[in-house]
Amino acid sequence: MGRQDKAVHRLTNLVFALQEADRQGGRMLTPEWIRRNVDGYADSTQEAFQRRLIRDITTLGRAGVPLEQRSAGADGGTAYRLLTDRYELPEVSFTPEEAAVLGMAGDLGESSELGVFARSGWTKLAAAGVRRDLSEAPVFTAVNDSHRLSAEVLNNILTVIRAGLRMSFDYVATPTSEPVRRTMDPWALVPLQDRLFLVGHDIDRDAPRSFRVLRIAKVYGKRTPATHPRPEANLQEVVEKSLRALHQRVDAVLTIPEGMAHELAAAGERRADGRTELLDVDRTWLARTAAGFAPDVIVHEPADVRADVIALLKGVSR
Repeated sequence: MGRQDKAVHRLTNLVFALQEADRQGGRMLTPEWIRRNVDGYADSTQEAFQRRLIRDITTLGRAGVPLEQRSAGADGGTAYRLLTDRYELPEVSFTPEEAAVLGMAGDLGESSELGVFARSGWTKLAAAGVRRDLSEAPVFTAVNDSHRLSAEVLNNILTVIRAGLRMSFDYVATPTSEPVRRTMDPWALVPLQDRLFLVGHDIDRDAPRSFRVLRIAKVYGKRTPATHPRPEANLQEVVEKSLRALHQRVDAVLTIPEGMAHELAAAGERRADGRTELLDVDRTWLARTAAGFAPDVIVHEPADVRADVIALLKGVSR
């Protein structure tokens, strides 16, 4: 172990000892106790130990570790105690929306492709006492976008947004559709219901639109600067409005085994033949949720939703 590493090791042990003493009633640590019990101090003469301890206490003070120092008895020595109320960081709190974004960032670190691209900052925040708000989480999330996002696509989108340029990309509206080339002045990436959307001004339709990032490919920035600046409106509301305009409602017939897929079963009525009939449900939600419970849940009708479920399962298995 190098000289610098030894110093870091010794300082870390000293801080841990001070923290433990504080948890045990805030007792003062004398130099003699530190020399006997803290690794890194016993292997030196008394004079060298005293110089080393004074140097380490000074280093901790410069690093922002608040210590109380006072006389330790008749011998005139100095004892040390950690001032916990000044050492602990203030409580960190986030709105449910901010916590959801951080949670999604943590999920990205679990993706096979994005595991190298992003690491979870959420883990460190959770260790500080932050909690992710799951009160509005769905009973079951069939397909989480974060596990299948392309790092290249995500990086290209962010690069174009930062540069303030217009962009073009291929977009596949459904798993069975052909890709269509779209042009947009991008504003931001917005997470919503475990999905990630690119929101901006659609040049072809001359209106705000959102596109699911998972269905985007071949992203290219144009030399043309974006001419539609980001509005003051809440972009999540822009995405929700765009999705409401695009969502299709369908009637469906499924086979749902008893005691399984409660989210699907609760949305329909079980018929005499054992199959479950769902009326006027969101088509995208149905396909994603049914795919999550496959192969136990079977979609019989409509045929195009059944095809979407199969396409989703093939995509996940790649």
